[in-house]
Amino acid sequence: MKRPHAILILSGLFPLLVVPLAYLVNLLEGGSLVSDSGCQSLLDGCVSISRAVRSGPGLHIFRAVMLPCAVLTFFSWALLREWLHCLDACSQRRAVVIFWLGATGALFLVLYATWLGTEGEWYRWLRRYGVTVYFGGTALAQLLTAAVLWPQRDALAGGRLRRGITVFTGLVAAQWLLGVLSVIKRLVVDDPYLVDRIENTIEWAFGFCMAGAFLVLAWLLRRTRFSVSYRLGR
Repeated sequence: MKRPHAILILSGLFPLLVVPLAYLVNLLEGGSLVSDSGCQSLLDGCVSISRAVRSGPGLHIFRAVMLPCAVLTFFSWALLREWLHCLDACSQRRAVVIFWLGATGALFLVLYATWLGTEGEWYRWLRRYGVTVYFGGTALAQLLTAAVLWPQRDALAGGRLRRGITVFTGLVAAQWLLGVLSVIKRLVVDDPYLVDRIENTIEWAFGFCMAGAFLVLAWLLRRTRFSVSYRLGR
């Protein structure tokens, strides 16, 4: 594979494009997904990602794209494991840990996308833990990747990755800052309605940062001219 970074590009682009698209399709169909007219989900927090796509024609679009996206994400972490090893950026053991955290998140994305829109307590449990492990595993894998790359930003590839590593680390840091804000929101806000809107806004921003991080990683792989055949052909 001469352009493995393309897999990471798709892993980042699919969530960035399909979720807003599915949401827009549901809005155009006139569904009851949003109670406030003129709602801007990212800014107003009037609807969560799950609620935006869990019914209507948007649900079919979401499933059709996010299930293949989960597979691409799984392979993205496999490629990143090999890339980190090729760069001698970290030990093989740490690269494997990063892979399994990201791969586990990708597998739970399958669980979430498969059961989204179904009824029943058991299915709600599957969806809840599916999305939690997806976000948690992916965020941890990206955090560990940033922890590996950031201290070596001036040394890896002769310093040619410094800008990309800086942007990637910034996106990862933003995710964890949003996570902290999500935890403390109930300590500083008493209005349940406002708490829900804040949580929804954080969720959208978190998802965009996570997807954007994959695009930056794709740029880093391209910048180093990483080739799968180099590793697998030895």
